[in-house]
Amino acid sequence: MTRMRSWLLNILLGLGSLVLAIAAAEVVVRLFAPQPVGLSHQDRYGLALHYPGITRYLPQYGHEVSFNSVGMRDREHALEKHAGTFRILLLGDSFMEAVQVPADSMLATLMERDLTRAAGRPVEVINGGVSGWGTGDELRYLTKYGLAYHPDLVVVAMTLHNDISDNLRRDWYTVRDGVLVDRDPPPMSWFQFKVLEWKAFVATRFQLYQIWRRVRHGREIQQVGAALNSHVIRLFTVPSPPDIALGWQLTDRLLAAIRDASKAAGSEMAVVLLPLRYQLADTTFASLVKRAATPPERMAMYQPQTMIRAMADSLRIPVIDLLPAFRQWTAADKAPLYLSWDGHWNDAGHRLAADVVVHDLIDANLVPKLH
Repeated sequence: MTRMRSWLLNILLGLGSLVLAIAAAEVVVRLFAPQPVGLSHQDRYGLALHYPGITRYLPQYGHEVSFNSVGMRDREHALEKHAGTFRILLLGDSFMEAVQVPADSMLATLMERDLTRAAGRPVEVINGGVSGWGTGDELRYLTKYGLAYHPDLVVVAMTLHNDISDNLRRDWYTVRDGVLVDRDPPPMSWFQFKVLEWKAFVATRFQLYQIWRRVRHGREIQQVGAALNSHVIRLFTVPSPPDIALGWQLTDRLLAAIRDASKAAGSEMAVVLLPLRYQLADTTFASLVKRAATPPERMAMYQPQTMIRAMADSLRIPVIDLLPAFRQWTAADKAPLYLSWDGHWNDAGHRLAADVVVHDLIDANLVPKLH
């Protein structure tokens, strides 16, 4: 019995020492090398969502970000909208999530304020942006969660840099014989879901975990970055390589499905095209062409916009293209629109995007003025 007690005591002391060591390492990291914690989790089907109800300080950007009770980077929204309010559901990826800027500076906030002023009526913009989403994720979110908010307008912000590659993951949908097929994945088991929830809990609270994750998955992260760079070059290639051609076809069917789901719920739809940084100036695009192992005559600067516009015109979906305004701003040698080390918009980028989106939504009567 004495030996057993001694054995158990040694185990408890060892565990206690381990916990104290980890706690001490966490404190050291927070004091001397603060790390951004995770912000997301998944639903039972694997759709990435923000961890609900958290507020976190992001040291790389120097401000806090908050998420409401259903995981939106937004305030709380009731499912039923107030009488007389025009409601917009904004879907997108990290550009709409916009953790790089304070909440008052992000596109969704600016749209809501400026559209309310321009339309002369209450306009509510619900920010449904989550980092890593493609058009397939957005369709999934719309049909499972988003339409419950009864939006009058669904706006899909397309990040042309990576949306096509995200769609090619085919997590939710694929195309067979030209028809969109819902893969309808079954929900994960209770145990699998609890394991993922535990990982998300740790990732959103402990900075030491983020260091471990970067070390553990460093090579994988580098490989993903290299694959994305190659993907971007193929996006500009004419004619499109087979994988990109499949991506365009899948994206066309996904946009059609979002349009149909929106219309069935009594909502209109519009698409906003976010430019690639390589397109902001002829010299920048020329540098990309020089680095690409593709003949220059086969790379077209406006190919991504051309392809999406052709789809949208065929589907009769209104398009707002930010590229002309972003090129004009850059040509005037004004302040940068992107964070140089991050690749996302800064405050000026969100401000310019909001000016264009608000003007075009009003001009096209997609957000009707109150007469």
